[in-house]
Amino acid sequence: MATRGSAQFFLRIYQLGLQASFRTDFSIEQLGRELGLVIDQLWPAYEKAAREAGMDAEAMGTELVLGGWSPQAGHMEATAYAKTAGREFTWVQPLVGGVASPGEPLQGRSDSFEPGDILEAGRHQAQWLNKAIGRRVAGGRLLAASLRRGHASIEDLGPI
Repeated sequence: MATRGSAQFFLRIYQLGLQASFRTDFSIEQLGRELGLVIDQLWPAYEKAAREAGMDAEAMGTELVLGGWSPQAGHMEATAYAKTAGREFTWVQPLVGGVASPGEPLQGRSDSFEPGDILEAGRHQAQWLNKAIGRRVAGGRLLAASLRRGHASIEDLGPI
């Protein structure tokens, strides 16, 4: 799992995903089908707490990516989820490949596994986030993970 948004909300989702993984009938496919509904069920309590803490509605949002090995499909599978204040249902998008960001600013961008394209998308995303927040909150170096059955590697693509 990976996220952008509230760390507290992510930790709750991660905890529930971890608990689900101990079920005898657990599969990444089943968790992927259930996660959007779980987000929708937990969201009202998160939104209420965030509002009580003085958080602006525009700042309330989460993007999650769930990925893992699918024995049924014989390859990695991933799904992206996005939720914002005022949105009734979680946006759910199976990921076929490439850059895994369901929302702004990469929405509608064509996916690519080419390192240069991934680095360009990372730079675009960091610039967008820094501008939206009004200060530098994103940057550094972009690391890309490549996952295949029996193999995982991480590559430093460069500065963003």
